[in-house]
Amino acid sequence: MKYLIIFFSTLILSLHTSADMIVICHPDSGIDKLSRKQVIDLYMGRVQHFPNGGKALTLDMPTDSDHRAKFYKGLTGKTLPQINAYWARLIFAGRATPPQSVESSQEVITTIMKDTTAIGYINKSELVDSVKVIAHVE
Repeated sequence: MKYLIIFFSTLILSLHTSADMIVICHPDSGIDKLSRKQVIDLYMGRVQHFPNGGKALTLDMPTDSDHRAKFYKGLTGKTLPQINAYWARLIFAGRATPPQSVESSQEVITTIMKDTTAIGYINKSELVDSVKVIAHVE
């Protein structure tokens, strides 16, 4: 019974945390909100500019990151191997440049605080006042 409770607690916690990914940008970016489609288009290399015409610097976690897995699964429904294969095809064909890789959520926040064109994702629990939430990924 104890193991069953632990299993279900872990399952509920993992489902809850996957809905806690947020997309953030600099408060002075001129962006107040992005739709799911707009975030997908930015992170899948379909567009490189925000809806207001400003250049977007997309920030991404390392290819094996749990944050990255949760973000893309929540955003696109695809697994990390599917996302990595997608980018490998685009890069090989020379059709797109992937988001800039950073090492941690803190680096996402630091980069965004320094660059008004940067956009990234973090877990909602890591949110600080110096950035603006522009989308939720569930």
